[in-house]
Amino acid sequence: MNHADLHIHSNCSDGTMSPEEIIKKAIEVGVKNISITDHDSISSQYVTEVEYDDINVISGIELSTEYEDFELHILGYFIDIKDKELINIVDKLNKARIERIEKILFNLKKHNINLTLEDLNVDLNSTLGRSHVANAMVKKGYFENYKTAFINYLVKGKPGYVKGYKLNYKEAIQIINNCGGISVLAHPGQIYKSLEIENIIKNLKVYGLKGLEVYHPSHSRSQTNSFYNLSKKHKLFITGGSDFHGKECCRENSIGSYGINEDLLNKLINAKR
Repeated sequence: MNHADLHIHSNCSDGTMSPEEIIKKAIEVGVKNISITDHDSISSQYVTEVEYDDINVISGIELSTEYEDFELHILGYFIDIKDKELINIVDKLNKARIERIEKILFNLKKHNINLTLEDLNVDLNSTLGRSHVANAMVKKGYFENYKTAFINYLVKGKPGYVKGYKLNYKEAIQIINNCGGISVLAHPGQIYKSLEIENIIKNLKVYGLKGLEVYHPSHSRSQTNSFYNLSKKHKLFITGGSDFHGKECCRENSIGSYGINEDLLNKLINAKR
């Protein structure tokens, strides 16, 4: 079990467990430090203001950004959740997500799939996404499972798809750094332009990137070794986490199954100080 799992999602974005349930689970398995990094949302971050006896909760977020013609996710740790610029940008992202979902529902109605925002059963102050639509399509009986619903209607090129608004990667890094956070490139192994990853990292560092998520369930052993070496080469902090969503289908993706040791965490903490 890792000392710190710094990539977890709650039901304030596309996870299924509440922040309190996540904390309870992490304590049960012996993880000493976690960060709940919901997509484009700080709705779960109220738990960072509570002192727990058995665990430390680090403030966090995962921002979806545009980089040239593809998507990058930027994690932010030790963010000031009361920072006005951060609050304003999260509100803007939330409104854009609601508008996108309304357009998706309009498109689906043309194909006799009738859903309302209420059918998604989500607090509109949380991060609303396509996953909620897919789940509602299954619940309403239009499809037997989530994967079929998502692939047939909600991916690019399919009838329900609507492109979402995303921050520019430079803006996301700046927002995180400006509110006292440490900006980290999430799961670099998922970047489809894999041959260009080092150039992407070098460019992001110019604009203030501080770290690289080395340990992630989607990374092979060779990728993990490569990203570890790139972090050292470019003097970036090393982070990691399970990317837990509460939909455990295998033991490897449980809380604490991926993360970092105490020494790596202390480097982050000392940098913040």
